[in-house]
Amino acid sequence: MAPIRKAVSRVMRSLVMKFTLLTGALIFATTLMLMTLESISAQRETRNLLIDRSVASLQTTASRLANAVSENNNGFVDLYVEELIASLGASEMYVLNNRREVLGEAYDDDREQGRLRAADMAVMALGAGDLRYSVHDGFLEMAAPVYTAERRLVGVVYAKRELVELVASRNAAIQRQTLIALFALGIFLPLAALIVGRALKPVQTLTDAARLASSKNLDMRINVKTGDELEVLANAFNRMFARLDGNLKRIHRLAYVDLVTELPNRERFRKETERVARKALEEGTSGAVLFLDLDRFKRVNDSLGIGEGDRLLEMVGRRLSEVARGCDMASASGEEPSMVARLGGDEFTVLLPQIADSADAARIANKLVDAIRMPFEISGHHVFLGVSIGVAVFPQDGADPETLMRHADLAMAHAKRAGGSAAQFFEPTMNQSAFERLVLENELRDAVQQDQLVVYYQPKVLMKDGTCAGAEALVRWQHPTAGLLSPGAFIEAAEECGLIGEIGDWVLRAACREAASWRARGLEIPVAVNVSAMQFEREGFSDSVLDALHAANLPPHLLELELTESIAMENPERVIEQVQPLRDRGVSFAIDDFGTGHSSLSYLTRMPFDVFKIDQSFVRDMATDPHARIVVETILAMAKSLKLETVAEGVETAEQMNMLRAQGATLAQGFLFGRPMPGADLVEFATDSSADRAVNE
Repeated sequence: MAPIRKAVSRVMRSLVMKFTLLTGALIFATTLMLMTLESISAQRETRNLLIDRSVASLQTTASRLANAVSENNNGFVDLYVEELIASLGASEMYVLNNRREVLGEAYDDDREQGRLRAADMAVMALGAGDLRYSVHDGFLEMAAPVYTAERRLVGVVYAKRELVELVASRNAAIQRQTLIALFALGIFLPLAALIVGRALKPVQTLTDAARLASSKNLDMRINVKTGDELEVLANAFNRMFARLDGNLKRIHRLAYVDLVTELPNRERFRKETERVARKALEEGTSGAVLFLDLDRFKRVNDSLGIGEGDRLLEMVGRRLSEVARGCDMASASGEEPSMVARLGGDEFTVLLPQIADSADAARIANKLVDAIRMPFEISGHHVFLGVSIGVAVFPQDGADPETLMRHADLAMAHAKRAGGSAAQFFEPTMNQSAFERLVLENELRDAVQQDQLVVYYQPKVLMKDGTCAGAEALVRWQHPTAGLLSPGAFIEAAEECGLIGEIGDWVLRAACREAASWRARGLEIPVAVNVSAMQFEREGFSDSVLDALHAANLPPHLLELELTESIAMENPERVIEQVQPLRDRGVSFAIDDFGTGHSSLSYLTRMPFDVFKIDQSFVRDMATDPHARIVVETILAMAKSLKLETVAEGVETAEQMNMLRAQGATLAQGFLFGRPMPGADLVEFATDSSADRAVNE
């Protein structure tokens, strides 16, 4: 039964077969109906013919029995009826005289005679004197009056017979109709199937098209030329498929293509890396993922604008693709080509599906570095970039995209911290370093919230007499387990995780409070606080400084803010805009690490600064390096001309101090005078006459 049900189910799933079966059923039903109508008509004619013939026979019998009935000749009548019943095919027959007496009777079975009950029809025919008959349940009842030659009614002849000829004729007609219907079905059903198939071919075409569309194959056209609604539907399908195909292509492009560079994006790169890494693991081969981050791109983007920055990214992507394609052609291995993708911002990745060893990846990475070092021409400007590359080799450095990209990113970060424009392979120790950095960042957030930071102060002394002329506030971290940590252990992490601004604000408020406490004790010691780039570029910087002064009740002239030379020169106009309002209130400003940046002399004459702090690298080498000594002399001469004070940082020897004093330096700070110390120790230092002895040694 299962194969039959399966075959029937398959047939019923076909629209052509359904319509063919429906058409066959209609043909069969129509033929049968027509034949039935014809049979009914034939049955009616046959019945009428049988009735007429039987009635005529009965009337003839009545005429022949007229004399015998009028004479009441029972013997003749009875004998005649016995002989006549078989020839008429009657089931019962009898003759009554006009007094309703039975003159003769006969039956086709063994029924006992003498118990006749005259039929109503016989009585009615005798009473009315005319012929009566009726058909009921396939039996014909007839009653014919018997008249003599003188037209005198002498009796009636009754007969009842079964119309067996009518039943046989009906059965023969049914057989004939069935055969004709089956013959018509056999002739016209194939023809109907052919016509239906041709008529439904456009529908089948539309169905096939819908099936293909469901499998995402939309690059097709339905060719239906019927001139009716199906052609309209096919054209609508074509337009719909064209729009869907276009939309899918746009969606695919948005999902897997970077819109700026037209390179594969992060998701496409991840999927391809997953496939290639799995294949390499199965086949025992090696490949590499290169993580690229452009050096100095932000400066170009800020100076030329986002639009030109996007053009530059497009040119970078094209150059990277050319290098990767050239390396593929040079290898002539016939393997899968490399893939260059853009992750976002100024980050790119390169997938090397197969390499012989790590040297192949290093060679390609160096070619990429050299290619990016070549100048780019944007809007008539020659732009120079660099690129830091991290390399992760699979499967040894990872077998899934997330791990490979994370490891390559860690290696890239090491390359960037080492100076950039270089490639660095991933090493397992980088994971440990990254984990330690993450732990450090989390602990640093807790340190800010739990007030674990402390401020130390390094004194600044007058060169002429060694008295304390101020102090620089330096942050320290009182770590719960590691003890007191210097800024070098956590400032870089604070900058990367965005806490440097919050730490700088805390140091500013703490230094203002401590300087105010010194003033309350009779010591007016100006305090210098370093300002980070994040603090300085934030809106409301001036207000935050004034709020700190107001909260601590510290006069503005006792606060000095130190900006590095790189911050000062990055956007001089903004520096002037931010610094001048505070200077008008009495706050002093110093350029820290002066001489290490790229100061513009034209801006220096306009900058609202009060102090140049000579970087300790020049002070440290001035006794042995004539170039360093010349730089210090130049800075001191420039400060004297601009009527600015100078602070020499990193003074550690008496020789350095004497040289600085001879060249006109006004202030100095360094280990020669004192290391960074708590506020209480600074107060003791400022009041202790030992400072003067240190200067005169």
